[in-house]
Amino acid sequence: MKRGRTFAILAIILLLLAVGLWRWRQARGPGREAAGKAAGPVAQVRTAPIREGTINEYIAAYGTVIPAPGAVQTVSVPFESQVVRIMVNQGQKVSKGNDLLEIKPSPDTALQLEQAGQAYDLARQSLGYMERKFELKLATNDQVLQAKQALQQAQSRLESLKKRGVGAPRIIHADVGGLIKKVFAQEGAIVPAGNPLLEIVAQNRLEVRLGLEADAINRVAPRQPVSLTRVNVPGTPRVTGHIRKVSYGVNPATHLVDVFVSLPAATNFLLGESISGEIAVAAVHGLIVPRAAVLPEGRSHSLFTLNNGAAVKHLVELGPGNDREVEVKGTGLRPGEPVVVLGNYELKDGMKVKVEPGP
Repeated sequence: MKRGRTFAILAIILLLLAVGLWRWRQARGPGREAAGKAAGPVAQVRTAPIREGTINEYIAAYGTVIPAPGAVQTVSVPFESQVVRIMVNQGQKVSKGNDLLEIKPSPDTALQLEQAGQAYDLARQSLGYMERKFELKLATNDQVLQAKQALQQAQSRLESLKKRGVGAPRIIHADVGGLIKKVFAQEGAIVPAGNPLLEIVAQNRLEVRLGLEADAINRVAPRQPVSLTRVNVPGTPRVTGHIRKVSYGVNPATHLVDVFVSLPAATNFLLGESISGEIAVAAVHGLIVPRAAVLPEGRSHSLFTLNNGAAVKHLVELGPGNDREVEVKGTGLRPGEPVVVLGNYELKDGMKVKVEPGP
């Protein structure tokens, strides 16, 4: 009897739970479920305004600092010499008149000077002897003339060696202020006549050699401005140079076309330093958006604007631009309208969005 009452109580409880669940579902209603499904996901995005203005298109290039034409002075001597002391290092700055190195004649050169002096003394004695014989009628005019010519030749050779500096050790000074580009000699070395001892790049006579792709050379020309910056020193102010010359041959070392850029006199670029350059090749007026706003769309491009909290997709054509902004052409775009720059890869046309505050 008690067991029957227990089952009856459990049946009543289950019935009450079923009725309660049915009433809760009726109260929530199908319309509310449909509204929840219709709301769909909400994307978090960040926007920037479309602006109307002028944009420059740049060609980026990289290169190094090199001496300008005629800036390199080679220091050499016109006779075989021996290096006694080297007083400068490669990369060192020197002023006009500074000591560079000390040299002395090589043993062979010193022997030539000694032989030239002996030949001069002998020629002078020979001429005196021939003139005395001529006074005694024992020599002819031709013999006296030949002796004079021999003396003149010996004297010219001796004076030539002395004018070229052959003699005692001497110090070579800098004829111009600048930078020691390269030191060829070593202390104690014998250097043949005319061989370079060192090279000096004249002060403020540097330029930049940039490398461009071959298809870009028709877009640049002499006197065109170039914005330059040091690659390894970020944050330094940009320097404006001007194209001096465009090479119409491919550099075999870089497989690029060389563009030579003249620098302002006060530039503090270092010889051999890596430089990046931007050359403005076009300027247009139109609607401009950040590059981050543009998405690939097959062979075209697209972007999203906002309308009443929903994303609106626009197919656009790209015009000139740089690494930060680009000109766009498309229907329904207006200056000042917000364009999505972050979170746009997740968007679909008509999708609800929530705009995050900018940084």
